[in-house]
Amino acid sequence: MGEDQARQTYYFPNEKPKATIAIIIINVLLYIVEANFFKDRDMWELFGIGWDLNWSSEWYKLLTAMFTHASVAHVGSNMIALYGAGMYLEEKFGSKRFLIYYLISGLAGEFLGCFFSGAVLGRNSLSIGASGAVFGLFGMLIALSLRGQMFRIPFVRVILFLALSLADGLTESGIDILGHAGGFIVGLIIGLVYSFTTGAKASEE
Repeated sequence: MGEDQARQTYYFPNEKPKATIAIIIINVLLYIVEANFFKDRDMWELFGIGWDLNWSSEWYKLLTAMFTHASVAHVGSNMIALYGAGMYLEEKFGSKRFLIYYLISGLAGEFLGCFFSGAVLGRNSLSIGASGAVFGLFGMLIALSLRGQMFRIPFVRVILFLALSLADGLTESGIDILGHAGGFIVGLIIGLVYSFTTGAKASEE
């Protein structure tokens, strides 16, 4: 089977996902700094986001929370998932648009995970991690796949990842399941809006 035939059955990105790799490097470097210079609780309080956010003096936490992780396993699993989804989406959207969509999904995860849970459930827990943004990317992948724009991605793996992550969030304490859901829903919406506005089906490419 030649290269052109292989591409008809499975999608291989043609270029290195530069923005994705840059995000991963930033997350890993920041985790190394955090792990060596901050105590766990100090790290959560300094960089995490919660319902009682002071907008005038703590607005920066909207970004820092997205790039802060609690453990090697936390940052490792998020970065592996980020690369797995990012290498497809960055080529599809372009680096600049991909980065914007990533940040929007992360912010959506934070809002639902912290603000909604704080207002509705009366909890004031702090949240950190890139999970909301990463789940947003998988929402985009699913939306584009359903619209026929990326039908050659490993769709079953995407569904399996989401199912395992949601199961982990429901069984383990300290997992911000609402943050995951918020990022995923917004990512799904972004993917659908993009697919409808571009109007290009994979079969037409």
